[in-house]
Amino acid sequence: MPPKKSRANQALGKAIRAVRKQKGYTQESFALHAKIDRSYYGAIERGEFNVTVDTTMTIAKGLKVPAAELFKRAKL
Repeated sequence: MPPKKSRANQALGKAIRAVRKQKGYTQESFALHAKIDRSYYGAIERGEFNVTVDTTMTIAKGLKVPAAELFKRAKL
């Protein structure tokens, strides 16, 4: 059974995807850059995981944006 996607996880994933694309990364190139497994990263963008603070910080650092910016874009 696939994980349940909450609205918050979907919104955060969408915000992360938008910033990643704005920065010119593909999912694969960003996952490599941030040292996150590509399939796990893809699932984050799809909102399939309740992402930890540590992972959110890793993503934000890789995108060179404050984590708060990701939450702001997600309207959370």
